[in-house]
Amino acid sequence: MKSSVKEDAPPLTEEDLAALHAPAVPREPLLRARGVTLQYNTPEYMLTATYRVSFDIGRGDRLVLLGPSGCGKSTLLKAIGGHIHPAEGEILLDGKVITRPGIDRGMVFQEFDQLLPWKTALENIVFAIRNTRRTTKAEAVNEAQVLLKKINLGGFEHSYPHSLSGGMKQRVAIARCLAVHSAIILMDEPFASLDALTRRKMQEDLLALWSESRFTMLFVTHSIEEALILGSRVIILSPRPGRVTAEFDIDITAHNELDNPALIRLRERISRILLGDAPEYSI
Repeated sequence: MKSSVKEDAPPLTEEDLAALHAPAVPREPLLRARGVTLQYNTPEYMLTATYRVSFDIGRGDRLVLLGPSGCGKSTLLKAIGGHIHPAEGEILLDGKVITRPGIDRGMVFQEFDQLLPWKTALENIVFAIRNTRRTTKAEAVNEAQVLLKKINLGGFEHSYPHSLSGGMKQRVAIARCLAVHSAIILMDEPFASLDALTRRKMQEDLLALWSESRFTMLFVTHSIEEALILGSRVIILSPRPGRVTAEFDIDITAHNELDNPALIRLRERISRILLGDAPEYSI
């Protein structure tokens, strides 16, 4: 049998051997929030939405921000999107402080009317591609068609937003973020207004899409069940001003098993934290 090693290959040096056995250098998080306090003015007083919130998001993470209404979840997304600036602390994307909006942060809102109404589903995605990347129209159309098939909207390419259901519109909005190659997709309760069956299907489709593309996602919700289904990590925020009170890693194999005993116990623990019946802790 012939050896697969070339006979004239130079021998490994001590430096080579040291490099082979050296521990891997951990990758820097894609996004970092460091002591972020967010405030805004009301007619009567200054309102503090979040207080010294810190967390990291790695590449390919599915981080869920979970908390009661008014705890600053959506305000944090706006700050990451570059639409408001922290009163204290900083938010960094790829090591650079976020100071303004950019296409490296895609956004999917709760409202259905976020597509251009005068353009079809296909045209909405093509428009996003051609206005953010150098590509021919034919290439953009081909890429948009592939994405529409991935989100199970093949056959609806030429449908206008007014003729699409709420779930379909959200699919197009997600595909548009993927089309412009956003570094992170920010989702502000995008399925909250859908009926229960459509919402569950959208959650399953989002996980399937993530399994294929491994995009980085920050998802806001006040539903414990949705957090357990979609998150690889869940951060719990306190009532306003929002503070990080707990953080949990989710077993990726258990997402579609809500009757899994471990998830049932975790759901109960999260519920106690949100209701104020449990101490603050992280695992």
